[in-house]
Amino acid sequence: MEEKSKRQQVIIKVCCVIASFVLWLYIFNVENPVRERKLVVPVQMVNKDILAQSKLVPVGEENISITLDIRGNASDIYSVKPEDFKLESDLSAYVVKKGENRIPVEIKKSPGSIRIVNNENLWISINLDEIIQKTVSVKVIVEGKAKEGFYAEQPIIRTENVQITGPQQDANSVNRVVAICNIKDASKDINITASLKPEDSSGNIVKNVSVKPDSLQVIVPIKNIKGVPISVKTQGNLVNGGVLKSVVPSPEKIDISGEEEILSNINVLNTEIIDLGKLTENDTVEIKVLVPKGVTLVNSNGIVKVKINFDKGIQKTLSLDIKTINVGNNYSITMDNNKADLTISGLESTVNNLKIEDLSCFVDLNNLAEGEYDVPVTINVPDGISKVSQQPTSIKVTIKKTTGG
Repeated sequence: MEEKSKRQQVIIKVCCVIASFVLWLYIFNVENPVRERKLVVPVQMVNKDILAQSKLVPVGEENISITLDIRGNASDIYSVKPEDFKLESDLSAYVVKKGENRIPVEIKKSPGSIRIVNNENLWISINLDEIIQKTVSVKVIVEGKAKEGFYAEQPIIRTENVQITGPQQDANSVNRVVAICNIKDASKDINITASLKPEDSSGNIVKNVSVKPDSLQVIVPIKNIKGVPISVKTQGNLVNGGVLKSVVPSPEKIDISGEEEILSNINVLNTEIIDLGKLTENDTVEIKVLVPKGVTLVNSNGIVKVKINFDKGIQKTLSLDIKTINVGNNYSITMDNNKADLTISGLESTVNNLKIEDLSCFVDLNNLAEGEYDVPVTINVPDGISKVSQQPTSIKVTIKKTTGG
């Protein structure tokens, strides 16, 4: 029973659809009422050459269209298409200027069964800009990486500047013209003709601008790579007898590129000469690398940092007690000076580690009897220390015999 009821409901629905369709056919074909409709139709601009004579060019939308209000019988109005109409704007019949211009639209063709309601007020707005020429630089963008063991040198182009032409607003936004060159897995020179594209400062392609020439020959030299050590060259002596301990360049090796026969003869890169006589402290010096002809540095600006470590020579003045040696028995000694000033020189580390007990300062009274004597002051210094000066070099000594001797 329930299944029979469902079938009856389906039949009723199908009958309703058929009835609706029959009614629509009747209204559309028999009654055929008048309807209105909006239709977007393209507008063709004619006599564009008048713009070139005025050094003007349209900017903005490339395809201009207008909305028509059309009226007619339903069967006609819903069957027409935009291509059934022909609309034109004649630029030669209107004085154009830079900026926005309103140009009237003429209806050249339309279906006879259709009436255009708004045919008395058809206008289009076009924005015109002055055509200018401008010279801009060419930038070659290299994409990809050369094959392992090879290096792409700077691209070579026959001109660094080209001329662009276009609307003033667009042309002025052009920052550069780019040529793309792909070197992926290259192991020999790349030689291609690359198209030139105008770009703004953000890297976007600028439309409506032409480039002359529109392409350039681009050569990207692909060379072998070799890693070679850096040899730091020095001259002169460190001040005050200083001793050089180490000279370490950073980096210690640099990759170079060039023809294989040239690279095979290069096993080291020398630096410019560092004058040791001008160094006063342990320091890091920046110095240029000498690059042989036919060789290019890879990922280096040709400057290396050289860490120079040395033990510098210094001078130091010490005050020493003057002692007596080889004094005879039963003698008393009187000296007119019991101190000596000693100036020494040597490596900073040696001088600073020197102790007073490492030095000896004395007068030798061997075989001297009672009396007054002018005796030399002897100062002995250890190895690695040089005696620069001493004061005094001699002192007056009085020897007296003591009682009870």
